[in-house]
Amino acid sequence: MTKEVQNALNYYFCDVCHYCFEAESLPDRCPDCGKTVYQNRPAIRPATEKEVQDLLRARDEE
Repeated sequence: MTKEVQNALNYYFCDVCHYCFEAESLPDRCPDCGKTVYQNRPAIRPATEKEVQDLLRARDEE
């Protein structure tokens, strides 16, 4: 498994508050806002590659 694919599986995104974060597995609620549902779907989903890159870029700027 490549590093890129592995990273994509470990990053998640909240569609409610747009929080992108790392976790070992998909949580049932957002660790930032606490939401579980958004528009009749789970609020948390695997992050897209662009969302992961945006997060990593923001971390590098800090």
